[in-house]
Amino acid sequence: MKKRNLISLLSAGACALAFAMPVHAEDYSNTDAWVARCSQPQSSADGVKACQAFQDYQQQRYDQLQEDIKQYSKDIASLEEDTDKMEQLAKTQKELQEQLEGQIQEKESAIQKIEEEIKALEQKIQEKQEEIDAWDEQIKSRMQNEQSSTGTNMLIDLVMGSQDLNDMLRRLSGIERITEDDQHQIEQLNELKEQLDLQKSEQVRLEEETKSQQDQLKSQQQQAKELEESYNQLVEQYEQQMAQLQAAKRAAFNDIESIRSNMISVSYSGTLVNVAGFVSPITGGRMSAGTWAYPGGGLHLGMDYAVPIGTQVVAPADGVILYANNPAPSNGGYLGNWTGYPYGGGNTIEMVCMVNGTTYAVSFAHLSREGFAVSAGQSVSQGQAIALTGNSGNSSGPHCHIEVYNLGNMSLEEAVSRFSSSADFAWGTGWNSTATACENGYSTPCRERPEKFFG
Repeated sequence: MKKRNLISLLSAGACALAFAMPVHAEDYSNTDAWVARCSQPQSSADGVKACQAFQDYQQQRYDQLQEDIKQYSKDIASLEEDTDKMEQLAKTQKELQEQLEGQIQEKESAIQKIEEEIKALEQKIQEKQEEIDAWDEQIKSRMQNEQSSTGTNMLIDLVMGSQDLNDMLRRLSGIERITEDDQHQIEQLNELKEQLDLQKSEQVRLEEETKSQQDQLKSQQQQAKELEESYNQLVEQYEQQMAQLQAAKRAAFNDIESIRSNMISVSYSGTLVNVAGFVSPITGGRMSAGTWAYPGGGLHLGMDYAVPIGTQVVAPADGVILYANNPAPSNGGYLGNWTGYPYGGGNTIEMVCMVNGTTYAVSFAHLSREGFAVSAGQSVSQGQAIALTGNSGNSSGPHCHIEVYNLGNMSLEEAVSRFSSSADFAWGTGWNSTATACENGYSTPCRERPEKFFG
C-alpha cells in the first residue's frame, strides 16, 4: 500500500509540473483527429500537455456555445411579429443546432473510445506492476545470494531494510560496490517504474475526462431538446407570416431569362399519356402540414410530407417536366432562405400530366441537390424516380412540399406555351389566398388539395 501511495504522489507531482508549463498554440481544426488522439493514454509528458491544451480548447468551445444559446433564448423570449428578426433567429438557431449536434457526436465518440482505452490500460498497468514486482524480488534474492557467498551483511542489510521499492532503488544507486549488471537492472527497473507512473496518471486523466464528457453530454442533450422546442415556437410564429412574404416576393419576380435554361422550351413537341389514377410520389413519412393551413395557423397552399432527407420521390403519373433546378444545398434550409424558384422553394420540380382525362400540374419543393434525376423537357413514367427529399430553401426541417393544380382540358402544347411565357408555378391562382381552390368553385386553372389524390 505504501508503494502505491508513493507512486501516486510522484505521478501527481509530475502531472502538475507538466500542466504548469506554457501551452503552445496548436491547430485544432481537425477536431476528430484530436479527439481520437487524446482519447488514448499518452506515452510522454509532452503528449499529456498537448491533450490538456486540447481539453482547454474544447472547454472554451463548450462555454461559448452555452453563452450563444442563452442569448438566443433571450431573443426568442422578446420576439414579436418581426419577420426579419424571425429569419435571423432561425438562421442562428440552425447554426447553434449544428454546433450542438457536432459537440454531442464528438462527446459520444470520445466517451466510447476512452472507456475502451481505460479497460486496456488497466490490463497494462496490472502487467507492468507484476513485472516490477518480479524485478523487485529478483534483486533482493540476488542480494541474499551474495550475502551467502561472501558473508557480507552490510549490502544486504542496507537493501533489505528498504521501506519500499523507491527507497530500495535510492539506496542501491548510492552503493559503490554495485556491479555493472546490477546497475543495468536498476536502470531498467527505473524505466519500468516511470512507465507505470505515467500509465496510472493517464488512467486518472482519462477517467476524469470521461466523467466531464458524460456530464456535458447530458447537459447538451437537454439543451438540444429545449432548442428544438423554442425553434418550433419560432416556426409557428413565422408560418403565420410566410404566405404574405412568399406572395410579395414571388409576385415581384420578372426576370424569366435568369431561369430560362431550367425551363421547358416553347418549341417542345410531344403528347401526354393519360393514366387511370395518381400514385403517391412518396412512400412512408407523415403529413406534417396539410392544405390550406399550417397546424398552428397561417396559410399553407400545399401538403408537406415529413420524411428523412434522401427519401425517394417518384412521378405520380406519366408526364413531362416543365422546370427542374437544384441550386441549393440538400440540408441548407432555414426560415428566410429564399434560394430557388419559386422564391424559397430551394430545389424544385414542376411537371404536367394527364389523369382520367384531366390535365394537372404538380410541383415539388425543398428537394435534395443530390439524386436530382430529371431536367426540363424530359418525359417521365408513372413511378419513375425523379428526385430525393431534402431540406432546401425556406424550410424549417426535412420535408417535401407538394402542390397540385387542375388545368382542366388544357393541352400539353398550351400548358408548355403558357408556362414558358410566364414561369408561373401557381398557374394564375396566386400565392396568398384559398379563394382560387377548385373546391370553392373556382374555374380552372385552380388549386387542388394534394391529399385528395395522394392520401
